[in-house]
Amino acid sequence: MTARARAATLKDVAEAAGVSISTVSRVFSSPGRISPETSRRVREAAARLRFTPNVMARSLITGTSPNIGLVVPDITNPYMTTLLKAAQRASRLQSTGIFVADTDDSADIEREVCEQFAQQSRGVVLCAPRMSTSHIREISDLVPLVLVNRVVEGIASVFTDSRAAMRELLDELVELGHRRVAYLPGPAGSWSNKQRARTVVERAKMLDVELVRLDPTTDTHADGVAAAATVLERGVTAVLAFDDVLAAGLVEGLRRLGKSVPEDVSVTGHDDILSELVHPGLTTVTGQADRVGQLAVARLLDGTDGASNSPEAVGVKATVVRRLSTAPPRSS
Repeated sequence: MTARARAATLKDVAEAAGVSISTVSRVFSSPGRISPETSRRVREAAARLRFTPNVMARSLITGTSPNIGLVVPDITNPYMTTLLKAAQRASRLQSTGIFVADTDDSADIEREVCEQFAQQSRGVVLCAPRMSTSHIREISDLVPLVLVNRVVEGIASVFTDSRAAMRELLDELVELGHRRVAYLPGPAGSWSNKQRARTVVERAKMLDVELVRLDPTTDTHADGVAAAATVLERGVTAVLAFDDVLAAGLVEGLRRLGKSVPEDVSVTGHDDILSELVHPGLTTVTGQADRVGQLAVARLLDGTDGASNSPEAVGVKATVVRRLSTAPPRSS
């Protein structure tokens, strides 16, 4: 019987590639910190030797988990689903797994989950957190932390910067002739909602346009449907919705009430996640969920691998995507 071949080790790969053992380890644990040429040489040597990095064994040796935590307020929201997939792709490139938790928009559950992840993971990406700033700071003392779509001074964060795009949307509605416009909000505790509302309010004042602020929602399709009656009662001719989920619901709600978009009411969304599934196609703002998810994971892993993780907030610029859900208002 033929003896079973010995499995290749880090030392074998290092010798074959002409580098140190620590360099081989970093190629598989922190590829962004190794030059492309060296990384290529090491990976080619590993492939020839059929070497597979044992991530769990490395975690036992270093005392750190090979996984990170990703905490989202609602995993059924298409923006969060897209962000999760992007984060998983980014983490796989660094041989890192992801634990995912859905907090159901609860600050209490959010805090509990983050405290659990602090014991089980090497870091946490916390998306659109509902926790208070003081609680977020407490979590950052327990575990390396990167925030998504929330800015807290002194903590690394990545967010969709849609301020310019929101101003552009309102400008275009005014150019079309709309003079009474509504903002359909998301959750009251959402940092992103506050930023978008502030941007629209400030721009409306500059343009001398009447802005109607509707009641906060829980950011569901049903909320959008329910808002249709209020939109008609308030006599607005255009609505800027917090996101595409609400916008899609609003379009459906208006249809049920015998109104059409954009003939009776113009509607815009945010995130570009459902826009082409709605009829007519939604004019919206790109949410940049892919880029935000990739950057958040990269920043977290850079910090947990010993590199300097700057606490600055990094904004990913959003742009307007024009489709068919806006038009001039009906003449009086």
